[in-house]
Amino acid sequence: MKENRGKIVKASHTGFCFGVRRAVGSAEKFLKKHKRAYSLGPIIHNPSVVNDLSSRGLEVISDIKRAKGSCLIIRSHGISPRLKENAHELSIDMLDATCPFVKRSHTIVTRLKKENYKIIIIGEKNHPEVKALLEVAGSGALVATRETDLKRLSFKNNKIAVVAQTTLSRDRFFRIVESILQLNCLEYRIFDTICNDVVQRQTEAKRLAKRVDLVFVVGGKISANTRHLAQICREQGAKTYHIETAKELRPSWIKPQSLVGVVSGASTPADIVEKVVTKLKKII
Repeated sequence: MKENRGKIVKASHTGFCFGVRRAVGSAEKFLKKHKRAYSLGPIIHNPSVVNDLSSRGLEVISDIKRAKGSCLIIRSHGISPRLKENAHELSIDMLDATCPFVKRSHTIVTRLKKENYKIIIIGEKNHPEVKALLEVAGSGALVATRETDLKRLSFKNNKIAVVAQTTLSRDRFFRIVESILQLNCLEYRIFDTICNDVVQRQTEAKRLAKRVDLVFVVGGKISANTRHLAQICREQGAKTYHIETAKELRPSWIKPQSLVGVVSGASTPADIVEKVVTKLKKII
């Protein structure tokens, strides 16, 4: 039996994930009290939230020296030990808003490094979480974004340990792990460090995209987990639009009596999702 047309289906997992909610809440409390602070890169990957925090006194910087003698709010993606040392040398007070799942990855990698494993981080090379984790892992570690990144490498007789960017697509993680397991190694240790909330959103997005005519994926354009959700929806055959706010939504994209799905990235505020839903209701 076909579902009624002209309907909006919103994913149950929308709005901030725990780690983002914690980071934003910590920043808001700090700024309410102290009025000013810095973050090394955007605290989360959502322009609307970053702009709001900027209006409250949080300045995004690219050079840690800019925060000398002041306070640095460590972004949800975490920072490397080297940068923490630099901050201490510059007399910078740090408020740690690192996602607990990212901290867990740092702890795992630190232990694996001490146990002399060759560490492979599956993720996006330029993502701030991966860059910080790579520094934790040390010079012998490497990042694999796709299966082909492994072809030029030789791991014969090595002990290999694998971790993942917390916002990675689980399907991609499994594909690359399968390739790693075909290498000639003595020992493998695989750690699925993808955030549980991210996995739930990916699973729901996959199911939803199979049911609807088109999907709106709401979240920052530079947000890795949001881009992965859009990719997952497209892979199910659903027409997919990745938008940051309701302002980007165009009525011409929606045919009459369409069944429309709405999903959101982990760094997308609930009110932005609701504004998208409200605008869709006026169109359908």
